[in-house]
Amino acid sequence: MNAVKWAGVAVFLVGMVIMGAYSMYPLFYQNVEESTILFGMKISLVLMGIGAAILIITMSIERYKDWKKMKEEIDEEDLRP
Repeated sequence: MNAVKWAGVAVFLVGMVIMGAYSMYPLFYQNVEESTILFGMKISLVLMGIGAAILIITMSIERYKDWKKMKEEIDEEDLRP
């Protein structure tokens, strides 16, 4: 995997870690407000969405490049029945 894919995976995992931390936050501090927990969950969902978008975009670009390369390698006559 290239650096962009690793960055996407890292951003996604950071979002998951933040979500886990904010979901366990009330266990340790009972006086926490709901807005604090919701803010942490929103941040984690945004990070997970950004990470997933990075992965989806890079994979689709890579697949398009492979398809274009394959199309150039195979003659058009070989594709016709």
